Amino acid sequence: MKKVFLSILVLLGVLTLSACATKRNQAPTITVENPTQVIQQGDDFDPLEGVTAEDAEDGDLTDQITVSGYETGDNDVIGTYAITLSVEDSGGLKATATIDLTVEGETNVEPPQLFGVVAEQLYYIGSGDYDPLAGVTAQAPDGTDITDTIEVSGAYLLDTAGTYTINIRVTYEGVRASRSILLTVVDSGIPSALTDNVTIEFWHAMGEDKANLIRGYADEFMDLYPNVTIVIPEGAGNYDTLKSNMINAITAGDFPNMVQGYPDHVAEYLNGNAVLNLNPYIYSSAFGLNGDDALDDVIASYLEENTQYDANGTFYSLPFNKSTEVMIYNQTVFTKLGLDVPETWQDIVDIAPQLEAEGRAIARQKVLDANPGMTEAELATEIAAAQALVVPAAYDSTGNAFITFARQFGGAYTSLNFSTFEGEFLWHENAQTFAAMQFLKDNKDIFTLPEFWDQDYASTPFVNQQTFVTIGSSAGVTYNVPSSGFEIGVAPVPYNENMPDEKAVIQQGTNISLMNTGTAQEKLASWLFLKYLISTEVTTHWAINTGYLPVRTSAYESTEYQDFLNNPSTTNAQARAIALAANAAYQQSGHMFFDPAFIGSSRARNQVGLALERIMLGDGNIQAALDEAYNEAQKGA
Repeated sequence: MKKVFLSILVLLGVLTLSACATKRNQAPTITVENPTQVIQQGDDFDPLEGVTAEDAEDGDLTDQITVSGYETGDNDVIGTYAITLSVEDSGGLKATATIDLTVEGETNVEPPQLFGVVAEQLYYIGSGDYDPLAGVTAQAPDGTDITDTIEVSGAYLLDTAGTYTINIRVTYEGVRASRSILLTVVDSGIPSALTDNVTIEFWHAMGEDKANLIRGYADEFMDLYPNVTIVIPEGAGNYDTLKSNMINAITAGDFPNMVQGYPDHVAEYLNGNAVLNLNPYIYSSAFGLNGDDALDDVIASYLEENTQYDANGTFYSLPFNKSTEVMIYNQTVFTKLGLDVPETWQDIVDIAPQLEAEGRAIARQKVLDANPGMTEAELATEIAAAQALVVPAAYDSTGNAFITFARQFGGAYTSLNFSTFEGEFLWHENAQTFAAMQFLKDNKDIFTLPEFWDQDYASTPFVNQQTFVTIGSSAGVTYNVPSSGFEIGVAPVPYNENMPDEKAVIQQGTNISLMNTGTAQEKLASWLFLKYLISTEVTTHWAINTGYLPVRTSAYESTEYQDFLNNPSTTNAQARAIALAANAAYQQSGHMFFDPAFIGSSRARNQVGLALERIMLGDGNIQAALDEAYNEAQKGA
């Protein structure tokens, strides 16, 4: 009931923001009747024939379509041409489409090939050097490198806003390959210096200990920038409350400069046009992520997560307190029973009888110890009840379990349509997702959920030795450390042995967004503080002291963090657990994934979690559970 109520609250928040805030402009669309065309050398060709453009707000934009990558006379030169069509609506949003044209003629020579040409590029004035050939190569038909013969044409001004066409062409024995770049140069809006006395506010959902760490980083930052005051209030209590507070604040037009949040939160704030585009700041030659703060030092999968909001890969957030899931196991019991650490779910199935027997023995002894003077026969009912609560393994998050198993079995969950910014729900008619749920249903006496014990997390049953393997957040590993009785071990999340190429472990944790509020000086101060929070030194300190993961490769490789990983404390069980979890997370970092964020994606996660509860703890009707989750998720889309 608690989860259903939460879903209702989330939906109400979305409806409020959608109704009261300025709606996000929808990009236009270009329809190309024939995107792949072949003509003979010298034939007439019109790239706009059969092409139309429509916009939800502006209507028919066909007569405003521009063409790049095709010039008069190209129809007389044998080769391949990637022709870019573009149109912009009154709100500044663009749409592009491509026509692949082949001009054939009397030759046996195959066209050369161009690689690495990015058709649409955005440059912010003041972002430093620009090279249209960065990452571009060319090959002859036999594979010979002919990159040095590439020709570039088209003028552009990096200090003047506008849209420019750059043609990239290479010719081999009279046959051409042609691609074009549509370069948009825009004013960054960033001041040349941080000169004003400004106050900025950062909203979060951290507990007091972690909030105090952030306040410490703020104090360090304010020592560097005495004209900046950073206000960090008490945390909102939880992320759902933080999101609700933000939606109310956006609706009222009075919101903070910075906010912590999940990607689906950002997607909803974007619906109210309230989030600041970080690209001008990231690529600024004066204030951007350069040198020791280089953007490519940030973990690649975190960058991908924070550029998922549109088809252009715009940054609307950057990573902060990141985590993943890990497998926590009772190392003492595993050692006693001589068990290897499981690598697959099937490994857990194989050792489940031994774990269950050990758990039943422990449960029996606990009942006997709690009732001295009574015989086992007299306590038979209590012993049976205690033993019935023993399940070898558990998964903390129902939503994460559903999504992870679906991926590991080759199934589908959700996707995002970038044209409409609407999510698509894919699980209810997918055979592989069904197979994943069937596996969990078939093994529900081996794997269970916290709800089996009427708990929100499996950490309490784990500490009580009612379960011996639990999948949970790397950031919450310390909750699984008992005060005494046994030692824990931490390892990567198991995978499906039948599909080893589908290893998948969820990428978790929140990011930080800058909000579209305040003066240019306040925005710059907010950016510089965000940049400071993800610096190597700060993310290293944060990770060691919280159990979250560093967001930079340089932090992982730092002497301080490597010492933390490789020399876990032998006297402090909490610190040891954090180090073990970080090690396990690092081992599986190549298999981390995230799901697309959109309005309704958090509701979808809630619904598939409820579906899994029904499958494993309820009537077990898989298809009915998947269909119900789909229908309920659609209500929040």
